[in-house]
Amino acid sequence: MYAKCGCTCDARKGFDQLHEADIVLWTSMIAGYVQNGENEEALGLYCRMEMEGILPNEVTMASILKACSSLAALEQGKQVHARTIKYGFGLELPIGSALSSMYTKCGNLDDGSFVFRTMPGRDVISWNSMISGLSQNGRGMEALELFEEMRLSGTIPDHVTFVNLLSACSRMGFVGTGQGYFKLMVDDYGLDPKVDHYACMVDLLSRAGQLHEAKAFIESVPIDHGLCLWRILLGACRNYCSYDIGAYAGEKLLALGSPESSAYVLLSSIYSSMGRWEDVQRVRSIMKRKRVSKEPGCSWIDIKNQLHVFVVGDQLHPQIKEIRAEVKRLTKEMKEEGYRPVTDSSFHNLSDVK
Repeated sequence: MYAKCGCTCDARKGFDQLHEADIVLWTSMIAGYVQNGENEEALGLYCRMEMEGILPNEVTMASILKACSSLAALEQGKQVHARTIKYGFGLELPIGSALSSMYTKCGNLDDGSFVFRTMPGRDVISWNSMISGLSQNGRGMEALELFEEMRLSGTIPDHVTFVNLLSACSRMGFVGTGQGYFKLMVDDYGLDPKVDHYACMVDLLSRAGQLHEAKAFIESVPIDHGLCLWRILLGACRNYCSYDIGAYAGEKLLALGSPESSAYVLLSSIYSSMGRWEDVQRVRSIMKRKRVSKEPGCSWIDIKNQLHVFVVGDQLHPQIKEIRAEVKRLTKEMKEEGYRPVTDSSFHNLSDVK
């Protein structure tokens, strides 16, 4: 109950007080971690479960595979795959679907496709995972072809299917095709578009440089979409240096009370490029008054089954001296090879505005 409500700390306290937790409780705790995005904790608890000799069930393994997917931890995912074979689990649902999704999300499309094709039965989640994997890894045409195969198999697409299709069209710049899928979703399958679908359509138009059409589309959306759609348009205006529409989108975000620093930074940069210094100062004042601060960037990499997490400004990594020395060496080598960073003179950083 605690885990499902997002209170994983309370759930873990209760779990640790149990003298003999059965597989149902272990699985519930692991699944709770995964559900709340605490994937490292899920993997750690799974390792402890194995050390205590508790045999997992199919739901346990599917949850752990989902954790590996979210962390893009391919090597750990392969080890979990080996465990599923060791414990005698086949490629039936939900393990087959989770395996296929893990491989594709980690960029290993060949193994993901092999698992997908070997599965004795596929549900809509399995199809969606494969379509999404192809789309995200630059194989959008194959994603669209797989959708047609899905329809021929008699599987009914759902909301997620169309998010994947629209995303594929957006990445390839297929505006007309994407608009066709949006219409197909509503007219043929009776699915009401959600925020994710509208976001994909705005992204589709914006990436293609159709910013006026994207703006008109946003203003025609019949549901509450919060900050999402204006944020996408503002980012596209930065790429296309479309100041007027960018300023319009930025002001919309400010009016809606955006807590994200990027909206303020981009809007201030736009006004700076337009020479509207009073508006620059106004945006900066609002940002300070609301105490909006930029969240530090974060990345991670899996090396020899050990996850290394890096946060901007963090000095706590045990090998920080070696890392800095290597970065310095690489920077020097890049400069010697003639590399120069590309800067966009049209948009200025907020900290540069006087």
